[in-house]
Parts: sequence; C-alpha cells; structure tokens
Amino acid sequence: MSAPKVNVSVDVNLFVYNGVTTVGPAIESVLAQTWPAFTLTLIDDGSTDGTADLLAGYVALDPRIRLKRNRRNGGAIANFQRAFWFGDADYVMPKSGDDMIAPDFIECLMDVLLAHPNAAMCHAAGLVFRGTDTVVGHYPPEHRLDAVATDPPERARYVMARYTSSPAFWGIYRRAAVDRLSPIRYRSGWDHVLLAELALAGEIRHVAKPLYWRRDGGKPVLQLARAATEQARAGLPLDDTLAEQRWRTPLITTAYAHLEMAAATRLPHADRLQLMIDARAIFRARWLGLMIREAEALRAALPALLSDLRRTSPLEAIWMARSLAEVLRGATTIVPEVTAPEVAAELAALSGPTNLLTAALTAA
Repeated sequence: MSAPKVNVSVDVNLFVYNGVTTVGPAIESVLAQTWPAFTLTLIDDGSTDGTADLLAGYVALDPRIRLKRNRRNGGAIANFQRAFWFGDADYVMPKSGDDMIAPDFIECLMDVLLAHPNAAMCHAAGLVFRGTDTVVGHYPPEHRLDAVATDPPERARYVMARYTSSPAFWGIYRRAAVDRLSPIRYRSGWDHVLLAELALAGEIRHVAKPLYWRRDGGKPVLQLARAATEQARAGLPLDDTLAEQRWRTPLITTAYAHLEMAAATRLPHADRLQLMIDARAIFRARWLGLMIREAEALRAALPALLSDLRRTSPLEAIWMARSLAEVLRGATTIVPEVTAPEVAAELAALSGPTNLLTAALTAA
C-alpha cells in the first residue's frame, strides 16, 4: 500500500431529497465504515418532509459530518455533480440517500485504488434489498466493470459495451480523474456517458464482494429519461411546446450522447472520430432492436407533435422545432433505417424560414 490508511481521506458526499424514512440507515452505514479517515457531507436537496431536521441531528452528534442545504430541489444530476465538488480529499465518494454499504465498503475499494495508481474509480458488486434488510436479488457478475486496458479509448469502448447497472456507478472516484470530466448534462444515459469518459482518464476496477446494497432495485428506463430533463428538474410538464423531447428515445439519446462526449474529449481528431464511429457500432450491437422500437414510436408520435407545432406562435414553433430536431438528429444518426428523412425535411421547413424568426422578433 502506498500510504498509511490513516493519512488517506475520502470525501463521502451523500445527497437526499425527502428521504426521512430511508436516509438514516444510509448514513449509519457510512458511519459504520472500518476505513479510519473520511468526512461525510450531507446534501439536503430542499427537502420538505423533516429530512433536514434529521440530518441536523446527525451533524450535532458526529464531528466528521457536515451539512449542505440546497434552497430548492435540484434533482439527482445536479446533486451528483455537487457531490464531486465538495471536499478536498484525493478521493471522493458520491452517495445516494436510499442505498446502503457494507462496513468494509470504503476499505476494500480504497485498498484497490491505492494498489493501482492508474485506477480512476473502484466499485463493488451489489445486491438488491427491500424494507430494512430483506435481500431479494444479487446483480450478476457481468454488471461489474473491469476496464483496465492500457489504451484509454479501449477502456471507454469496454464501458460502452458493458455498463448496465448502478452498482458499477456508486464507487469511490480518484478526484484527479473526476476533475478531467465534462460537466454532467441533463440527458438520458448521463451515468453511461460519465463512466465512458472516466475510462479515458483511468482504469475502472471492482471488488467482487457484494458491498453495495441497493434499495428496491432500478427504475424503468423511460422514467429515468423523463427525470433526466431540465424541465423535470424544475417540476415542469414534459408534454408542452417548450419541453425537450429527447426523453422519448432514452436508449437512442444515450448512444448519441456518447458521440457528443467523444467529439469533445481530449484526444487527437482521428481518435475522437474513431471513438464516435465505435460508439455508434457498439450501441447498435447492444440495443438495436430496442432502439428501432423507440424510433418507430417517435415516428408515430410526430404527426401529432407537428400538428401542435403548426398551431403555436412563431417563437414557440422555433423552440419546439429545435427540440424535435434534436431528438430526430439522434434517431437518424443511430438508427437511420427507421426515421423518415421527409419528416426531418418538413420539420426544417417549419422551423427554419426567416419569416418565422422575423415574426417572432417583431411581435416581441
């Protein structure tokens, strides 16, 4: 081991919104860690159910605990980003307010990170529980990540081809690697993209013991996609003319988001382009049938959406057309065999003419 454990601190940053019934056990699981050096920052995301008072009680009892309060709810993406930023230790551990960790979670993961200086993150195998301690399932071994190739794009391709579930996401991160990541964008598959980009910065390793205990398992993909929008963050509807539309195609959007990430990563031009090509091929190999289904559903929804667009004011039409163009761009890029080019042409005709913009500016 490269340094005595007592000298290597971990910033554990736990965020919670209205989790008064579940956050206590999550906090207790952190406080029970065998690792001797950590600080715990509790991030209250504008809770209204008594969570804030509960968190304050823990702060009063333990000097290792700090409290941050958001004035209003910002959602999981914003809080995961904040979790990366709080503290100054060389290692940072974002933590949900629902799930629990085994007492040796930090110790086992830190042993790996200290033994492998090129590792950007380490996670553990996971299980699913309900209630207080009823185990209802284990995540299979293929849900763990072991991206240890010496070539960074090869590590990223490994993550793209393999990442499936959150136990591989809730680990301990080396802050030097985290600091190289792009800001987290509101889009479906943000966790997929984050891990693929992280793999460009270093290895992703795992511990085979089920040390991460996930409450109630995962949520449906479409529900997660809807939650990963700026409108959802603000508590706004997703069925009006100002809402973004990429939530309609969560898997396509996830694949396309990897192309966006690859285009802006710190690699030579040829390597970035190749990574984009590889990402498209990887996700088509993984999810083509499901993505075709998404594209077909989008195509079926377009007539009604275009009808709504035609009835809006000029400025609304421009805004709605922009959002529809984004989701169509992803679909035509990832599954071009389904999305009809004439629909995109009609959308461009509706949103692009100068007279629409002129009318909107004149009305303003």
